[in-house]
Amino acid sequence: MDTAPARPPAPALSVVIPTLDAGRTVAAAIRSAPAGAEVVLVDGGSADDTLWAAAHAGARAGPPPRILVTPPGRALQLNRGAAAASGETLLFLHADCVLPGDAGEQVRRILGAPGVVGGFFPQRPEGGGKILELLAAGANRRARWLSLPYGDQAMFVRREAFLRVGGFPRVPLMEDPGLARRLRSLGRLRPAASPVTIGTGHWRRLGIAGTGLLDLATLLAWLGGVPPRRLAPLYSRLHRGPPRAARPPSR
Repeated sequence: MDTAPARPPAPALSVVIPTLDAGRTVAAAIRSAPAGAEVVLVDGGSADDTLWAAAHAGARAGPPPRILVTPPGRALQLNRGAAAASGETLLFLHADCVLPGDAGEQVRRILGAPGVVGGFFPQRPEGGGKILELLAAGANRRARWLSLPYGDQAMFVRREAFLRVGGFPRVPLMEDPGLARRLRSLGRLRPAASPVTIGTGHWRRLGIAGTGLLDLATLLAWLGGVPPRRLAPLYSRLHRGPPRAARPPSR
């Protein structure tokens, strides 16, 4: 009697990576996923070689990366990737960030603590120099004290908690702290001990001081109740110049 082949067990961890024109960095991000983790890459319509680089970064242990293509918009991409992922835990990684070697163990340890629904990694700039290190230290304090990490701090959460809060808010900006705010209604977010290495392109487009001030002003406005849909056009003009059609920016 023929029997259907057994399904492989679902991975404990799924790493979701949203991309848009990230061909220079995405391979390193994919390869930093913990061994055995599922990788789901969600591209928002890249015009460079992002998809080629992602496909060629799949020769590694564990399940191969899955590649989805969606309309642009980071909140949409993240939610679509989470829906396609099969892991019990979801980790959201920017395409210019690299996880530490013990990321999997860090995630397991933190989510095993009572009352914890998720966590994040402190950030460390890649060859950024003293000023960027100071700004990263400030961002790490903000994330720890306010429990409001940004996307470049590689948030992770149990799937069940992610679904309970409705995933990322469908906004063009501040979707990462928006998710963190939702998760705080269920439990605590804890920082990992090891840092995630972040790219410094975000800081160099407008200059280090200008970017730091813009990010701080955006956070304060959001905390003060200004809707992300009003913040996004101004953020885009100041940080990246005129936005491309149908591609709202996201922090």
